[in-house]
Amino acid sequence: MMKRLLVSVALTASMTSPSWADIAAIVIDEDSLPYDLSPSKYDNSPSKYDNSPSKYDNSVSKYDNNPSKYENSPSKYSNTSSGNQRIISEDRTFLGYYVFGDNGIINFYSSSGERVGYLPSGGHTQSVFGENGWCGTMGQQQGKAVLGLTQSCFYQFLLSN
Repeated sequence: MMKRLLVSVALTASMTSPSWADIAAIVIDEDSLPYDLSPSKYDNSPSKYDNSPSKYDNSVSKYDNNPSKYENSPSKYSNTSSGNQRIISEDRTFLGYYVFGDNGIINFYSSSGERVGYLPSGGHTQSVFGENGWCGTMGQQQGKAVLGLTQSCFYQFLLSN
């Protein structure tokens, strides 16, 4: 319970200037999040078109979001376990990497290059979405970026490695 409380407090912090190096990935309980970060808020809902994977700018079909693009590939050095765009679990396991898209989207890939989620462009939400809906939220803790993931999205990173 204490961990969930700390996670909620950490994720409520502003995303104004996080350190974009390693992103710590933690498992969150979406029911314990404050309304502003939860998928119950319409701006964070997968049913909002701007957040939907059906919107072309968010789609993995768009070349800019596709792992076949070299910038998004696990072959690019910055996307490897030695790179500078890593997603790391609390036990320091390399889960994957993130890539900023040209249109403002942030894509999150497993270490094998499978896109697990994305943060839509536009600045209207801190929520992260996957092909099957709400996946988590971004926040910061002690000035560092934190990716709070539902258990199922966290497992997607693990299982596709």
